[in-house]
Order: sequence, then C-alpha cells, then structure tokens
Amino acid sequence: MQVDESKLSESCVKGSCPMAHYTIDMTPEQVIGRRAYIRSVLRGGYWQNLSNAELDNIRLLHEENGYLLEDTEGRMFFLPGKVIPKVQAEFRKVRAMMPFEFIGLTGKDFNWDLYHEDVTDAKGTVNRFIIKFEQFRKEGMGLYIESSVKGSGKTMLSCCILNELAKRYAITIKFINSLDLLELTKQAYKGTEPEELTSLYQATVLVIDDIGVQMSREWIDTVFYRLINARYNNRLVTIYTSNVAAGFLKMDERIVDRIEATTYRLLLPEEGIRSRIRTQQKEKIMETIKNAPA
Repeated sequence: MQVDESKLSESCVKGSCPMAHYTIDMTPEQVIGRRAYIRSVLRGGYWQNLSNAELDNIRLLHEENGYLLEDTEGRMFFLPGKVIPKVQAEFRKVRAMMPFEFIGLTGKDFNWDLYHEDVTDAKGTVNRFIIKFEQFRKEGMGLYIESSVKGSGKTMLSCCILNELAKRYAITIKFINSLDLLELTKQAYKGTEPEELTSLYQATVLVIDDIGVQMSREWIDTVFYRLINARYNNRLVTIYTSNVAAGFLKMDERIVDRIEATTYRLLLPEEGIRSRIRTQQKEKIMETIKNAPA
C-alpha cells in the first residue's frame, strides 16, 4: 500500500495543513496494523463500519485532546480523545522489549528522594515531558539522560517514562540496549531482518539505552546512523541514556549532531542508587511475606 499525497483536499496545501505528510510505502503487516489501530480509534462512532478500502484512504492525526480525521471526500473532523484502556497500555509495555524488572514501573515508582543531591531540575524536566508530551512529539524532541556513574537510575527512569507515556497516550513504545541493537543488526546482515529491528525505526518513542558503550567502528557508526537518522527525518521521539555527554560520544559527527538537535539534556546526580533501590525492593518483599497467611 502507498499513502498518496494527492488524496489531500484542495484546500490543504502541503506544508500548511496539519494532515499533510509524505508518501509512505507500507508492508502488508503494517497495513493490517494501521487498519486495526484506526478501527480502535473509530470504534463506537460514525465511521466504525468503514470498509478496508475506505480506511486506507482516510487520514488520522493524533492531537493533544483527540484526533483530526480527513474522510475520503477531503472533509476534516475533530474526534475527542479516548482514555487508553489499561489492558492496551499493559500490552504495549510487554511488547516494548524493556528489562523485565522495569515493565510495570511508572512515574510514581521512581523515588527521587534516594538522591542526596538536588534533583529539582531533572524532576521538572521529566514531569514536563510526560504532561506536555504532545508538544514534544510534534517537534520530534526527546531526552538525553546522562550520568557518568553506573547504577544511577538512568535505565530505570527511561523505562518509567516509557510506561507512563503508554498509559496516557495512544502511542507505540520500544526499548533497546545499544549492544542488543548491534546483535539485531548482525542478524539483518545475514539476510534475515528481525521484526524487532523494523519496529525500532517506527516506534513513536524509542529508548536507546547505554549509547556510547560500544566500540568505535565504521560499521557500528553505520548501524546507529541509519536508525537515528531515520527517526530524525520522521521526527520520531528518541530517549537516550548514557554515561557520556552527547558531545563526547566517540561516534560519527552526524550522529552526535542529530542527537544534540533532538534532545534535552537531563542530568542525574553522580550517585549509585541501584543498591538502595534493591534494598527497598527486598524489604517490601519481606514485608509481604511476613503478612501473608500461614
């Protein structure tokens, strides 16, 4: 399937209309996924019984409080937003490929009080990013979560943000560790491109964890450049975690440039809080065991 720009109404000039976008080639699986997503949005409304052919020729754009829909006649409609079903949000978390221990965590589970330093700025940035995500999304802006200390909470915080977004917005989320990305790419080089790799290019929000830990090699730069540049061109939101400032990444200058252009730096204290988190978790488990019926 190909989404044709010429289908836009005459009054909607490319570049000035909120529904304008470039032609996109879609695989059969993507077409099926698009139809299912649109039907979920339209369920219970006037357009819920559209045929597949009609679905393929309408346009749907997610806005802050709902959706803009352009029908097959070129007419524009506003559809009020819907609350994201809990089961749908949970499904997205499982499919995100994030570490198992962080799948169920959201913003309330990240304990900022574990830090001894002032985290007011970092906490404020996270809250703004979650609450005003649609504005960040519109501009294709993400976060660069940085701390030179291992166990400072970078990965956990990025997963909490992903889960919080999945709970609040109709988006797709993905998580990938840098080294796992390289392994997936090796499989693609052998002739079989994993579905997981393709999804990283298309996810509404992607976390690339521990960027900068990989060795500096030309083919590694190529792997990251292809992914980061594709997301940059499509204005998709990317969150990075790293123990190195973006300007000091030993990567192709084009990669660094795109990262710096599309993220806000979020500094976490140079403190290892992993052991404190695990101590709290173990205490919570022990308390549950103590209070369980004999």
